[in-house]
Amino acid sequence: MTWLDVVLPRMPVTELQQRAAHLRDVLAPFGISALAVDYKSDEHNAKALRDAGLDSVHDFAPFDLLFDLRYDLPHRLLTSARRSALLDIDPGHLQYALAGGGYPPPRHDVLFTIGEHVNASKHAIATQRRWVYTPPCVFLPEWPVCPSPPNAPWTTISHWWGNSWMPDETGVFVLDDKRAGFEHFMDLPSLVTGPFELALDLWNDLREKARIEQHGFRVVDAHDVAASPAGYRGFIQRSAGEFSAAKPSYVRDQTAWISDRTICYLASGKPCVVEHTGPSTVLPSGKGLHRVRNSVEAAKTLRRIYERYDDEAKEARSIAETVFDAAAICRRILTVAV
Repeated sequence: MTWLDVVLPRMPVTELQQRAAHLRDVLAPFGISALAVDYKSDEHNAKALRDAGLDSVHDFAPFDLLFDLRYDLPHRLLTSARRSALLDIDPGHLQYALAGGGYPPPRHDVLFTIGEHVNASKHAIATQRRWVYTPPCVFLPEWPVCPSPPNAPWTTISHWWGNSWMPDETGVFVLDDKRAGFEHFMDLPSLVTGPFELALDLWNDLREKARIEQHGFRVVDAHDVAASPAGYRGFIQRSAGEFSAAKPSYVRDQTAWISDRTICYLASGKPCVVEHTGPSTVLPSGKGLHRVRNSVEAAKTLRRIYERYDDEAKEARSIAETVFDAAAICRRILTVAV
């Protein structure tokens, strides 16, 4: 397996070397050692990579399968692979951007999405391509069950701000970030006993931090607790479970989106209470994983979880094993993609 990363042209060689070295250090514990780098334009590509001592995509090509996690990968890189597949982790957002020309039309052989009902949306119809649904997945051996310490908080990790706007039901553009999603859940700490902690990137906005904490949420800097894969995993494992809202567009579009972060909580044996994003034939709800529509539902659910926490924790892990196991999901993806 080779990790391919794309950088902007004219990045200084020393910076390119530093970033590549950091990425190698991050990937090494997970068995990924081969790293190829390419530029978003051909300008100065070969010389810069030689000067940095880095391998180019051409040193590894042709790939059997290029699995694309970007939405703007240069098309010339797709020609380095016998087959290519795109994974959409922003259902609704990506299709809207494609329909409006925000991204070039994808030329991949297969288009995957984690949105169960994406094909029913008007934005997806406009792209004139069929999307293949796959649940997000978690590599279970790297996410063992981890008992929660006493009085552990309900947590989540997220960007808070975002310059993302999406049309509402009337066509009016409204802000579509996690801050907007949380607004109708801000009274939750006053409705249920239990600590809540949000790991956020607030851009050092102390006024906003104080506003959030006035509602009863403790705020920590996401960069301090989740700057590495190990830190991210440790933060989740120290939690009682996840409570999180969704971006408003995920709720409006009803694609049954679920975060890959949530399934890491589930794999760790942490019950999850997350905002409902549409009916699903795949996502269970009612024990271990609970999808709620407002703070009153969330408070009632959390009280029930406290009454049977051990059973909820076991069910959370069971959901990860039966629905989100990476080994099973990747086999299905490869069957379709290759």
